[in-house]
Amino acid sequence: MASSQEQETQGSSTSLDQPPLWDFVTKLDKLVGAGGCWKFKCNLCSETRQGSYSRVRAHLLRIKGTGISICEKAITADKLNITQLEDAYEKKKTESQAKEVQLPCEAGVGFKKRKGIPRPIERAFGVEIRDQLDQKIARMFYTEGLPFNLARNPHYVRAFQFAANKKIDGYVPLGYNKLRTTLLQKEKDIVQKLLEPLTSTWKEKSVTIVSDGWSDPTRKPLINFMATSGNGPLFLKAVNCFGEVKDRFFIVEVMKEVIH
Repeated sequence: MASSQEQETQGSSTSLDQPPLWDFVTKLDKLVGAGGCWKFKCNLCSETRQGSYSRVRAHLLRIKGTGISICEKAITADKLNITQLEDAYEKKKTESQAKEVQLPCEAGVGFKKRKGIPRPIERAFGVEIRDQLDQKIARMFYTEGLPFNLARNPHYVRAFQFAANKKIDGYVPLGYNKLRTTLLQKEKDIVQKLLEPLTSTWKEKSVTIVSDGWSDPTRKPLINFMATSGNGPLFLKAVNCFGEVKDRFFIVEVMKEVIH
């Protein structure tokens, strides 16, 4: 059972040790060998589910297509309060990150200072500035554990090429909220528009929904859903089934969401 500290008044937790939305559920049993997954009971709808914090968040914020049913008892006021708590928690996490440490090339540590005036070729190509930029980009990879393969992504390369070729005074890099809201929706709209020539034929020529199951590199079970028609297949979504019992009831609920 959850301790009394875990069952404090809803919305009271903004600690970095425990994400705030755990306060809206009662932890029942820790799932053995499942990392941060619990069997929990929602304090709003009294349903018993299991999964990690991401499942709790999806249930309470009524996010569909995540492999867990949404909370039918969460009214608009509850959802607003839950969203504010989650945003405050993410903001606190960002602000609590370690203070930026100067790079060696910025602090003059571990680098031999060039004597005298820089040579013309160094000034022309900005060798020292390029070295500093390389290190700043590398540090972004190291501190966030980003896969090095990201450097091969053409969009990653084009973004820096665009910034280098344009004079954008006062430009501020993208923030957390803009990435997950405005720009994400804009990118989704672009993708949907590109898919219109394919999806527009479904009503006339029909479409078949197919699925298969597999495990990701960390051995978490997933179910893929695709739509196939005469014009070709289209990936719809992948559902993370970790911590779920993949019985007929679970499959039916997920399939209904995909159909809608």
